[in-house]
Amino acid sequence: MATPDSPSASHAVPEKASTAAPNIVQLPTGKPFTNTSSSEILRANATPVVLLVGSAKCGKTTLLASLHDAFQRGLSFAGFLCAGSRTLMGFEERCFESRFSSGGDKPTTGRTRPADGLMFYHLKLRNQDLRTPVQHLLVADMSGELYDSAMNSATEMQKQTIIRRADYFVHLIDAGRLASDEYRALTRANASLLVRRCLEQNMFQPDARIDVLLTKWDIAIARCGGAQKADEFLKAQRDEISQQWEGKVGRIRIEPIASRPHYKSKLAPAHGLSEFIRSWADEPPRKFDPKNVKFPIVNSDRMFDRFAFREVPGMFKADGDE
Repeated sequence: MATPDSPSASHAVPEKASTAAPNIVQLPTGKPFTNTSSSEILRANATPVVLLVGSAKCGKTTLLASLHDAFQRGLSFAGFLCAGSRTLMGFEERCFESRFSSGGDKPTTGRTRPADGLMFYHLKLRNQDLRTPVQHLLVADMSGELYDSAMNSATEMQKQTIIRRADYFVHLIDAGRLASDEYRALTRANASLLVRRCLEQNMFQPDARIDVLLTKWDIAIARCGGAQKADEFLKAQRDEISQQWEGKVGRIRIEPIASRPHYKSKLAPAHGLSEFIRSWADEPPRKFDPKNVKFPIVNSDRMFDRFAFREVPGMFKADGDE
């Protein structure tokens, strides 16, 4: 047996000290928000919600990518500096296929997958004079498949509560297809059906703000045969769309945009977007009037069940109330 003075005891290996597990820090993923995760931004700030709605390949995702690229090309865009984003990775994913590093033959934009449903992209903006606080903006991208299901079913339309919640309902219509003899009738019919479906299901409050963006305006100019004829085409589209919305919403704007014009076009990247990003961020969010909802009277002999009725009777329906 070894004694305290023996070599084997003096060279005994000490037991390994237990090390405490390091603290785990949860870092933001930078991915787009969902309905649930976006609530944190909405609660913390008076954040306007911009809802992008339109059929597949109408340019919703390209619009998001062009906003991100606009702040990277220059120091500012629309008089704003970009003060950050909690969905930066989501923006980068939308832009990747349009960049040289993707190895593609031409710039494209990945589509929003049907399984993604509704995704929210976050921007922090500040006026370039630095005299005002940072402003937050949430831009919601609805997949084309979700748009189609809502347009073709009253039940599915009712499920899209984001339409009532949004501060700006932005309907994107492919102007390139509107200017095409082959696709004009179908494009008009789909756009009109969405308007009719939303109005039939009372999806808009009286103060709703509607922005109709005629996308791919560079293609529309080429198909119209020049800028002058394109202006006449634009006036005709404005007249037709205005008649559908007239007197039914608080405000409607109809403007052409070209998020990523063809390299032979004279239009600059993000053509027509600066005015909208300015108003989306600057205008105060819509305010909703609280609804006076009353609860049914609880039929119970237990005092605990009837406590609220005894203390606050005004919260409950009276006899005969619907």
